[in-house]
Amino acid sequence: MDMVKNITELTSVLGVSGNERAAADVLERLFQKYTSDTWRDPMGNVYARVGSGKPVIMLMAHMDEIGMTVTEIEKNGMLRICPVGGVDSRVLPGSELVVYGKQTLKGVVGCIPPHLLNDSDKSAAYDIYDLTCDVGLSYEKVKEIVSVGDFVTFDNLPPLELKNGFVAGKTFDDRALGAALIEALDILSKRKLNCTVVCVGSTQEELGCLGAAIATYNVKPDMAIATDVCHAPTPGADPQSVVDPSKVSVTTGGNIHPAMYQMIVDAAKELNIPYETSVSMARTGTDAWNIQNQCGGVATGLISLPLRYMHTNVEVISVETLKNCAKILAEVPARIGDDWEDKLCWND
Repeated sequence: MDMVKNITELTSVLGVSGNERAAADVLERLFQKYTSDTWRDPMGNVYARVGSGKPVIMLMAHMDEIGMTVTEIEKNGMLRICPVGGVDSRVLPGSELVVYGKQTLKGVVGCIPPHLLNDSDKSAAYDIYDLTCDVGLSYEKVKEIVSVGDFVTFDNLPPLELKNGFVAGKTFDDRALGAALIEALDILSKRKLNCTVVCVGSTQEELGCLGAAIATYNVKPDMAIATDVCHAPTPGADPQSVVDPSKVSVTTGGNIHPAMYQMIVDAAKELNIPYETSVSMARTGTDAWNIQNQCGGVATGLISLPLRYMHTNVEVISVETLKNCAKILAEVPARIGDDWEDKLCWND
């Protein structure tokens, strides 16, 4: 499977939190290469099922991306924007954007150049509310195409292939893991399973993991694995808060069922995949949080892909590590046997 090709397809469409339909169309089409049993719910979540019987294990990656929305059209045709999700204002000046109006428009983020700033202002960080999106049109023409509330994203450029198997691009958080779900589904479709596996592309994770709660209610899984990104080493970053980009991050802590953590670790060891344990004693800030506390409680695990420059248009990942995430996602349900209930029991 061409992982980069799938990432390119998944990241090239609009999917700002609350408007993930185009991303869902792509993900469902790619799911359907490996199973005809796909569907959606009113929240916009996408599902794909293989296998049958108990237990039911849910594998999840969120489809939504951070972005912006138009809040005002200035008299000179410039667009004022506000964030949807955790947009980093520091990287916006000079960025290329796409505005999704009645037709798509290319734009750039402008700001007051340093030549026109007072000395006291030159060291201040820009706030998104100080910035404008310039699409090169007059006020009258912009008003014909763009409305307040229209979405804006970083430009849909294809991933940039770097050296040593790294790629850079937008929306790898979390559509890169959507590509991992597709590869896991490919593997699982060729295996004899003693369980039902439901792969889910969830919505509105960046706004509070809202789609995950609805999907869990709909699937009613016996166990689940959420997938997301975590931070890879970056100059100046706290070494305790990052994970080697060549290793899959496996989380343990209050948001994680210990048996699920062990199942993921056992799968990684069986496949000789390098992994690192990450500790999170409270909420993980991922879909795992809203999976765990649904339907009377769901045994939940979390694997994460190390990524540099999160929530920018140049997020950097290792393709090999992403493939390893997919292999683990497939191996956990493939190893499930008749003793699955005993494994999930707490050791009192």
